Amino acid sequence: MIKSISKTILAGLFFLLLAVPASAQKMNSTLYFLQNAPQANQLNPAIQPECKVFVGFPALSSVYLNYSNSSFGYNDIITDGTGIRKDSLVVDVNGFHDALKTTNFISEQFELTLFALGIRAKKYFFTLDIIEKQDTRFSFDKEMITFLKDGNYDFRGRTSNWGGLGLDASYYHEVALGVSKQVNDKWTVGIKGKILFGIANLHMENSDMSVFTSATGNEIVLKSEHLLRASMPINQIGIDSDGFVNDVDIDGNDYDADFFTNTSNKGFAVDLGMTYQMDEKTRLYASILDIGSIKWKTDGHEFSQDGSFTWTGADWSQSGNSNDPNYEEIEDVFEDLSDSIADQFRVSNNIDSYSVGLPTKIYLGGTHQLNKKLNVGALSRTEIFNGKVQSALTFSANARFFKNLSTSLSYSVVNNSYNNIGFGLSTKLGPTQFYVVSDNVMAAIKPNSAHLANIRFGINFLFGCRDKTITKNSCSFEDEIKNEKKRLYK
Repeated sequence: MIKSISKTILAGLFFLLLAVPASAQKMNSTLYFLQNAPQANQLNPAIQPECKVFVGFPALSSVYLNYSNSSFGYNDIITDGTGIRKDSLVVDVNGFHDALKTTNFISEQFELTLFALGIRAKKYFFTLDIIEKQDTRFSFDKEMITFLKDGNYDFRGRTSNWGGLGLDASYYHEVALGVSKQVNDKWTVGIKGKILFGIANLHMENSDMSVFTSATGNEIVLKSEHLLRASMPINQIGIDSDGFVNDVDIDGNDYDADFFTNTSNKGFAVDLGMTYQMDEKTRLYASILDIGSIKWKTDGHEFSQDGSFTWTGADWSQSGNSNDPNYEEIEDVFEDLSDSIADQFRVSNNIDSYSVGLPTKIYLGGTHQLNKKLNVGALSRTEIFNGKVQSALTFSANARFFKNLSTSLSYSVVNNSYNNIGFGLSTKLGPTQFYVVSDNVMAAIKPNSAHLANIRFGINFLFGCRDKTITKNSCSFEDEIKNEKKRLYK
């Protein structure tokens, strides 16, 4: 009875943690339960690949590309024209605006695994990964677009809060060494330490903008505050007589071999993971990735701006009569006005080092074996970065009709969209394994409406694998692993 109550409580907590809202983020969920793909260990260091040894094909063991946004698709921005423009594509400003959420996110990631190695030693499994990682994120508030689209008429007597612009971009090398241990026939735990070498970074530390319009509309107050940190080669920063930035010069020749092999921007991160065999058919998974940060020292810059400007109109009273000795061209009036605005929003620069934390990912999930060849799974993915929490939920069916052929079909609620159908395939011929996985194959079928598009593929060499094929009367390979665990802990 107590055992039954414990299972019910655990299951209740598990699905409670899954019930979180979706937003834009890097996705990897279908890979998590794709059987016999060693790269699942990158998502949970406690997942032990089945074969005794795996070696990732150099530079092709894992290639990953991801694009996502929280609000809109291509067809929300570009539509077919009407009337005299019926044979053209036009920008639909209203459609783009209507698709936006209160805060909107756009992200893009690329990862290339240069080398991967895994070795089993009885209860332990050791892994080594060398990965190139690039991550770019941008965010903005809908009210800024509303103001730019409709003007300030509806904001008379109040402030239009534009919020802030979020900008984070980083490129770094990662060397990860992991170890997992089968504690007993139920528990497996894993840890992975990562040494990071930062190459380039942009980080918006602070950003806030607003526009106040008086009730009569004859006064507008602009306020803007930004703090942008950068670690990248900048050839020259021009400084005016007042000490403010008036020019930034970036020379492409600085991005040479020394730039890409720089090891001065060091960081460290850790991954933690566990699996728990609740009963003969149900297994729970949990992992937390990228707990750590990078200290950016090389070419560190801090660009700051904090200003306010009150506009009460442009004075072109001296622009009506060209014979007036005080005559001013209208263009000169507006140039003086723009110079006045620029003077209030000048940018200062300091040279400094800084630290930026990595986006931390939390996975919580479980699988339930329906029969010897098929299990179903549920997985929650939560990402925490710059104080923002973004989450997604994935359900999957994972089949293994033959030992050397695994497939996964998934459905994800992510990026405020509900049409994300994922698919994964892992197949092996001799020692060579090929796998490909995507969290939204619909992006290839209907790209105009997709909020998420990604793909991961690679080639591995697997050694020390059992050659037993699943037949009607044989146990599944997963059952063989369970039996092996029980044998080790007798």
